[in-house]
Amino acid sequence: MSPAEAARTLDAAKALHAGRAHLRLVGSVDNPDADGPGARLQAARRDQELSIHQVAAALKLKPEQVAAIESMQFQKLPGLGYALGYVRAYGELLGLVDCDGLVSEFRDAWEPVQRRRESEIATQPSKFVAPAGAVVALALLGWLIVWASLHALKPPPVDVVAPPDEKIKAWAEAQPKGPVHATADVQPLSTLKALQDVRVTLRGEDGALVTDRILRKDESISTDGLGRWFVSAPFGGVLEASGYGQTVIIGEAGIKVVNWRVPDFEAIAIAKAKAEAEAAAAVAAAEAAKLAAAQAKAQPAATQSVVPATPDTVSKAPASVAPANAMPVTVTAPVTQATAPAPR
Repeated sequence: MSPAEAARTLDAAKALHAGRAHLRLVGSVDNPDADGPGARLQAARRDQELSIHQVAAALKLKPEQVAAIESMQFQKLPGLGYALGYVRAYGELLGLVDCDGLVSEFRDAWEPVQRRRESEIATQPSKFVAPAGAVVALALLGWLIVWASLHALKPPPVDVVAPPDEKIKAWAEAQPKGPVHATADVQPLSTLKALQDVRVTLRGEDGALVTDRILRKDESISTDGLGRWFVSAPFGGVLEASGYGQTVIIGEAGIKVVNWRVPDFEAIAIAKAKAEAEAAAAVAAAEAAKLAAAQAKAQPAATQSVVPATPDTVSKAPASVAPANAMPVTVTAPVTQATAPAPR
């Protein structure tokens, strides 16, 4: 129940008993054994003139459980993890400001008792251990005796089919026959899986006990909402922790696991995704640079500009060019012979 729902329940109870001096329903004696932080809850409840029964109805608990919280009687309450949730809901119901401090006080007083109880259960010797073969044989013998007795005394079955009631038949025929919708399969974000039968002690991030039992092979339990939880087991290598696409084997084979803390799978997944994105970006940049270099190499050279010819730079061609097969012509100049002057 949420604090808002609890508040509405109390408002309805107060409206029903308006005008009365007290709302207490359990007589003059109202849990006189309150102690420790439970006494603070009892005092706040009495200040608001509420009975244990009214608080139990608002929190959907038994009156004995509310009284056990106030008197710190841990043996009457479930495991530490669940009971601390009851304490927080009780404090929020009464409007206490420091609910976190109240829960911490309960945990400090409660946890030693819880640990001692777990230690006593783990170390308690078995009074009688029967051989496995004898137990199986006795069980089989008992089953045979029961089976024979039932078949000897049971009358033969008679196939009697009574006609359906007319109202039920009419109701069934009137129901719309629509398509059946499949139930959504919601997968947990993080899990703890047993690779073989093993006893597991699982605690939340705050140290509160969640479960202490034997997990069967391939059995998985959700660890969502427990934060970075702790797990203990008689030996390692047989438990698997998974979350956010990451999987790790807990402990080393044959070595006892004591309060093994799960890694931050979410942070690991984010860092891995970031590294993969950076690597992909680097590869893309290298490919782009390679493509640009290839395009620049394949581009033709720029066409050179042509300078116009000027009269000064153009060489004069010969006036006439002799054909290739023309015979050479020898020009002989006339020789003038000098004539001596006549004698006088």
